[in-house]
Amino acid sequence: MSSHLSLVIFTLLVQSAVGSLWCTEAALLLGGSRFALFHYEWHVLSALLVVLAGLGASMVHLGRPGACFYALRNLKSSWLSREIVATGAFAGILAMAVLTCTWSGASSGWVLFAGSLIGGFVLYAMARAYRLRTVPSWNHAGTLLGFLGSALLLGGLQFTLVSNVPTAGFGTGYDISSPDFSPHIGLLAALAGLMFKVQAQGAHRPQTANYGALFCFSQPILQGSGIVLWALSIMFKDSVGLQWTFLSLAAAGLVAGEIIHRVRFYYVYHRVGL
Repeated sequence: MSSHLSLVIFTLLVQSAVGSLWCTEAALLLGGSRFALFHYEWHVLSALLVVLAGLGASMVHLGRPGACFYALRNLKSSWLSREIVATGAFAGILAMAVLTCTWSGASSGWVLFAGSLIGGFVLYAMARAYRLRTVPSWNHAGTLLGFLGSALLLGGLQFTLVSNVPTAGFGTGYDISSPDFSPHIGLLAALAGLMFKVQAQGAHRPQTANYGALFCFSQPILQGSGIVLWALSIMFKDSVGLQWTFLSLAAAGLVAGEIIHRVRFYYVYHRVGL
């Protein structure tokens, strides 16, 4: 598993950034200019930093990082090459969005929309890169559903944490108890992500049954508890300290569950002859 640690970090970070951008786009559509007043640029910047960290982690997995550019020659036939290019393009569009916001002081809807589309392709290319005929434990619909679930769950969490930073640090920002729908997008995205992950596990359950029972059951327990703690944090709108305590505990459980899921994903790897 240690040889795949960098890939665990890369996939989870990139998926989190994609999901957070989707949440940001949804919040802008639902909240309009109201959301733009609450540090929209922080969400885009955080997504960019997370993607760059993920790309940095992926380089550790390569024996010769400089050789990664040779993968670009196989765009016509390799989903791995397409994943690399798409992730780089995703980072580029996020950087463009940050610059647009910095120069103009306002969001650029078309940049975010393009970033959301590219992010969706990144997830698809990532899943296709792992769906190998010689690895039946990965070659099923559960791979894409699992990645999509991780993007929504981690992205929703990232979106919520960044949304609450202004409130905790400066006493401004989102009022999470607001009747506006947008502050709750992160939690709703996470709930949708959990549903996709349940579907993903059901899509190829025999492959995960061989893993330790305690380890397998710890993921739903951690993530279920995390969702409950996340929902409880909404109740403490008048106490920033309690709200962040519950939200931090929720984040710890959800992230730990995602790491367990990705460890299991690489653990069930095995090849067969064709």
